[in-house]
Amino acid sequence: MSGPPGSERLLSVAEARAIDRDARDRLQMPTMLLMENAARAVAEVARTLGERFVILAGAGNNGGDGLAAARHLGRSACTIALLGAPDERRSPDAALQLRILRAAGWPIAIGVLPDLEALRGAVWIDGLFGTGLDRELTGPALQWVHGFDRAAGAKLAIDIPSGLHGDTGAVLGAACHADVTVTFVAPKLGMATPSGRAHCGRIVTAGLGLP
Repeated sequence: MSGPPGSERLLSVAEARAIDRDARDRLQMPTMLLMENAARAVAEVARTLGERFVILAGAGNNGGDGLAAARHLGRSACTIALLGAPDERRSPDAALQLRILRAAGWPIAIGVLPDLEALRGAVWIDGLFGTGLDRELTGPALQWVHGFDRAAGAKLAIDIPSGLHGDTGAVLGAACHADVTVTFVAPKLGMATPSGRAHCGRIVTAGLGLP
């Protein structure tokens, strides 16, 4: 389903987390299955925007979605850069996604923003931060968001543009400007605000296969 916020129910960050917990605990859906479904939806939309892809991934599950999406998009089509490596204890699914790609021999840069000029015209995918971000971005994280915005090419955000508060729509220092945002289950409250609409672009909602 796709459409502007307001055409369907909006979720708070707490509600989105509760849905994830319910899928895991009551429905017994493995969290890796949810990540795989998210990644497949991201890849499907990304292919409508171009044929080369640059994935900027954070250390959490938003980054894990991006790493998983890379497998669906294909090694020859993707450049992957990690802001930081996932922590096995805090983000085990994202850490597993990284191990899979490394075992397959994929080149993945950590802590180095890709060359914007060399990758002109690629589709840039924002998997830096998800809906859990509640602090202002500083340092390298802020620089990567600015780099994403400066890059020449179509832009896709995973779940919510990084730097946008999921509940209030406040810009936390800076936020990615996307042409398309692939959000999961339903748009988040902050995406319906003026700043949210300005950063999200077109919103595509992916259901994650929840029964």
